[in-house]
Amino acid sequence: MLTTRTATDPDIPFLARIIYEASLPPHNHSFWDEMLQESPTSALDFLAAVLKVRASNWGNVEDFLVVEKAGKPVAAAAGYEPSLVDYRPLKLSKMDELAQALDWSPQATSTFQHRYTQFFSDTPRPIFLNPPAPWIIESVAVLPEARGQGIGKTLLQSLLQSGRDQGRSHVGITVINGNDRARRAYESIGFKPYQTFHGDYFREQFGIDFSGVTKLGQCLSLEVA
Repeated sequence: MLTTRTATDPDIPFLARIIYEASLPPHNHSFWDEMLQESPTSALDFLAAVLKVRASNWGNVEDFLVVEKAGKPVAAAAGYEPSLVDYRPLKLSKMDELAQALDWSPQATSTFQHRYTQFFSDTPRPIFLNPPAPWIIESVAVLPEARGQGIGKTLLQSLLQSGRDQGRSHVGITVINGNDRARRAYESIGFKPYQTFHGDYFREQFGIDFSGVTKLGQCLSLEVA
């Protein structure tokens, strides 16, 4: 039996794993690992600290919906209002608090910030991260041992209903090009693609080898459909 609930602080270690799992497809590699490769901190510990100090622009603890099977959390995703100030994943205004939580030295903090801006641009509103809607679904993941049971679809449908209950008019989601399984799942519940940034864009603009992203959206309000 599946149940859903809003996440709370005791879920932080689980949510850190969800965010990490969501960052792996389609290359089975996380950008968080790359950013932290010169740090003594693991990606899971880093993400847990981000959630603990509310340093995320892409959904904090209270934004996550958790799916449980037989009382055990097996999936989660965030639904949140995007920042209009900084589209990137972290609130850099919380960097000192985050560094303190991780016991980072000034040098470690500076090194991480440099790596962070290499990945996500030194401008707070890069065009490829422009929010696709006024309400966003992010960090969608099902634990590996619970996949193939329709849990991800239940999670997404529950989040969409939550958006309707909150009076949201439109919802957006972004998928990394090549993550065909996720894209099919999103399109099966009504998301439609409307903008793609291909690999050439990232090679030309940032000099990095990345497959790119596609933004999808759907209307949640019958009144504006």
